[in-house]
Amino acid sequence: MGSFKGLLIDANSQQIADARAVLPSNIRIEERFLDLENLDFIRKAFPKVGVLSIDIDGNDYWFLEKLLDIDPSVISIEYNPSFLDRSISVVYDPVFDRHRKHSTAWYHGASLAAMTKLCASKGYGLAAVSDGGVNAFFTKTGKLDPKTAWRPSKLRAKWSGTTPQQQWEAVKDMPFVEI
Repeated sequence: MGSFKGLLIDANSQQIADARAVLPSNIRIEERFLDLENLDFIRKAFPKVGVLSIDIDGNDYWFLEKLLDIDPSVISIEYNPSFLDRSISVVYDPVFDRHRKHSTAWYHGASLAAMTKLCASKGYGLAAVSDGGVNAFFTKTGKLDPKTAWRPSKLRAKWSGTTPQQQWEAVKDMPFVEI
């Protein structure tokens, strides 16, 4: 296990405590709230990045846009299936909290189509989408079409008793950036 190094960042102290309890010592664990102004330490942490994984329930698109130039081998990023096939992202907010933005907490992140366009601008293609319908994986050889690869969030549908279309109807009047 010691042949690789990692960096896990989270602003939630309980999740940080859990990570410290279970992750090996070659994973550096930092408790910090991220915004576009304090991402540079990630770029400086490693000369080469194998996997860049972003799941922050908010500014995911904007962080990926700023970090794409580190040229990871694989990108794993959460997308928002409630945005359906639209190519949109939430508006950047340095103190983004999805629970404060909308009562459903469904207003966060960006659509799969938007993430695919952003990654394509740096030579990455969609390689896979998780069965649960919230994580997308991009590589230099990925060739999937986001319209056919898109999946709904099984957990969101189960917990809320709603369809992705109903989720979209709940948030469609929020501010979005067209990608």
